[in-house]
Amino acid sequence: MNQLRSYLFSVVAVAAMMVVPAQAQEVNETKLTEGVYMLEGQGGTMMLVTTETRTVLIDAQYAQMAERIGAKVGELGHVPLTYLINTHFHGDHVGGNGYMGSELGAKIIAHKNVRTRLEADEDFDAAGLPTILADNSLTLDLGGHTLTLVHYPTAHTDGDMVIWVEGENIVHLGDLFFVDRFPFIDLSAGGTVQGFIDAIADLLVLLQDDTQIVAGHGGLASKRDLQRVHDMIVATQQQVKDWQAAGAGVDNMVDTGLAEEWESWSWNFINEDRWIRTLYNDLNPRSE
Repeated sequence: MNQLRSYLFSVVAVAAMMVVPAQAQEVNETKLTEGVYMLEGQGGTMMLVTTETRTVLIDAQYAQMAERIGAKVGELGHVPLTYLINTHFHGDHVGGNGYMGSELGAKIIAHKNVRTRLEADEDFDAAGLPTILADNSLTLDLGGHTLTLVHYPTAHTDGDMVIWVEGENIVHLGDLFFVDRFPFIDLSAGGTVQGFIDAIADLLVLLQDDTQIVAGHGGLASKRDLQRVHDMIVATQQQVKDWQAAGAGVDNMVDTGLAEEWESWSWNFINEDRWIRTLYNDLNPRSE
């Protein structure tokens, strides 16, 4: 029951995060290197990797975008869609799973926790459930490009996967990266602030200054952009710790507000109020 409650909370949260227009948008591509494209439409940023023998899509946005995404995959792919990889389970990344699985015949890959959480939703299209389940890591040889999937536990959720394009200095970070915005850390689905910080710190060691990073929200970015996110989270987490040590309650913290330098990081879903409460709730978890 707790797992179902957590899943439903996450669904509501992501629905609030992305107000989806009734009319689907166009899908636009940015070529990163031969056979590798960033795709943007509605929802989480996608990536397409295609070779002469395999085509892989990373994330599938919303259900109403699925046909347009499929058309773009057909336009850019050397062969039909082989695999769909989900970076995590939120609806703006998995909404198109059913179409990709049933209509395009893709095999769907995700961390095992993603399938567990999707199975908790009775309305989720069973054709969109992942069938190839990763644990800590997984390597896909596409015959021209090689993808390495790495799990980061207790970060944005408990099922986050980062996808590296080996030898090309390209990586898709999913929702471990919101560019210049307060991130959504889904505490109800196994995410933690410290896990998020630790994941970014690990990635900053691995990334090069010129690595092309596909962020889950914010498009194409750089290591310097990710460093800013890391520094913001560390600084604001410490501020909340200091307030708490001084005896302040969360409402007092919200009334006081963060330093002015973080004002521009607020956005329609995670504004300063919600970010402070995320930091506070992470430090003071509720027992179920």
